[in-house]
Amino acid sequence: MIKHNAKRRVIVLLCFVMAVFLVFAAMPYQYFEVSAIDTSKDNEEALKAKLAQYQSEGEEIKKKLDQTKSDIEEKENEKEYLDSLVVATENEIEAANALLDEYAVKISQKEGEIATAETDIENKYQELLGRLSFVYEEENRENYLDMVFNADSLSDAMLTAERVGSMLDFDNSLMSELSAKLELLKSEKTALETTKAEQEALKVSLTEKEKELEKQKADVENYIKQLEQDEASYRAEYEKAKAAEQKANSDIERLLKAREEQQRAAEGGGSFTYTGGTFSWPVPASYSRVSSGYGWRVLWGRMDFHLGIDIPVPYGTNIFASKAGTVVTATWHYSYGNYVLIDHGDGSATLYAHNSKLLVSAGDTVDQGTPIARAGSTGSSTGNHLHFEVRLGGSTVDPLNYVSRP
Repeated sequence: MIKHNAKRRVIVLLCFVMAVFLVFAAMPYQYFEVSAIDTSKDNEEALKAKLAQYQSEGEEIKKKLDQTKSDIEEKENEKEYLDSLVVATENEIEAANALLDEYAVKISQKEGEIATAETDIENKYQELLGRLSFVYEEENRENYLDMVFNADSLSDAMLTAERVGSMLDFDNSLMSELSAKLELLKSEKTALETTKAEQEALKVSLTEKEKELEKQKADVENYIKQLEQDEASYRAEYEKAKAAEQKANSDIERLLKAREEQQRAAEGGGSFTYTGGTFSWPVPASYSRVSSGYGWRVLWGRMDFHLGIDIPVPYGTNIFASKAGTVVTATWHYSYGNYVLIDHGDGSATLYAHNSKLLVSAGDTVDQGTPIARAGSTGSSTGNHLHFEVRLGGSTVDPLNYVSRP
C-alpha cells in the first residue's frame, strides 16, 4: 500500500508538470480564433491617410505663408494664406477626432473580446482541473497506469493502453486548447495596449494642434487689427502728405508764375508761353518702367490725383536734369522728401522728388543730363523711386507727353 501510494504521488507530480508545460508553451498562430487590432486597415487606414493629407496641406500653406511674408508686397495674399492655414488646421483636427472615435470603438470591441476570452479560459481551466482530479486525485478510481498494470493478460493490457491513449489525447487536446487561448489573450492584450498608446499619442498631438489653431486664429485677428491700425495710420499719413503736397503745388505754381512775370518784365513784356522743346529721360535708360502714371489713381483706399509719374530705381541711382535750366528749389519737403525744382526758362519746369541725396542747390545752372540727385524713398514714399513732374505755366501736365521713355 505504501509503494502504491508513492507511485501515485510520483504520477500526479509528473502529470502536473506536464500540464503546466503544455499550458504555457508557445502554440502556432492557427489556434487563434480572433485577430489582433490592426489600425492600418479598413476605416483606420482611410482616416490616417486623410489626417496625413491635411497635415501635408498645412505644411504647404505654411511654406507659402513664409514666402508671402518675404517676397510678396500685397498684404491681402498674407491674409488669404492665414485664413487657408486655419481651415487646413481645422480639417486636420476634425480628421484626428474621427480617428480617435474609431480607436475608441475598436478598443471597446477588443476589451469585450478579451473579457469573453478570459471567461472561456477560466472555463477551460476548470474543465482541465476537473479532468486531472478525475484521473489522479480521487482515491477510489484507478489511474491510467494502474489500468494497464492491473490488466489480466497482455491482450487486455494492449486494449487498455489503447483506451488510455485516447483519453490522454483528449487531455492533451484540452490543455493545448487552453494554451492557445492563453497565447491569444496575451496577443490581444499587447495589441490593445499598442492601440491605446497610439490613441494617447494622437490625443497629445491633437491638444498641441488645437493650441496651434488658437494661435493661428489669434494671428488672423491680430493681422486684421494691425491692418486696421495700419490703414488708419496710412490714411492719416495720406491726409497729411496730401495737404502738404497741395500746399507745395500751390506754392510752386505761384513761384513759377512769379518767375515768368519777372522774366517777361525783364524782356520788355510780351508773350511767355512754352512753344516746345526736348526733355530727356531723367534716369538711366535701363530703368524705363513707370509704376504709377499721371492722373487719377487709388492710393490707400482713396482716389488721388497723381501730379507726375513714378519710375522705380535702385537706391542711390543718379537722377539727371531732363532739360537745361536753373535750379529754383533744392530742399526737403514733408510729402516730396528731398526734391529739386528746375525752371527751364521757356515756361516749362521739371520736379524730381523722394531723393536720398541732393547734388545741386538753389540758383545753380544745370545742363541737360547733369546729375542733380541720387534716388531714394524720402518723404511720402513706400519704396525707392523717382517722382518726376513736368509743369507748363506752373501747372502739372503728363510727363509722358513731353519725354520719350526708353
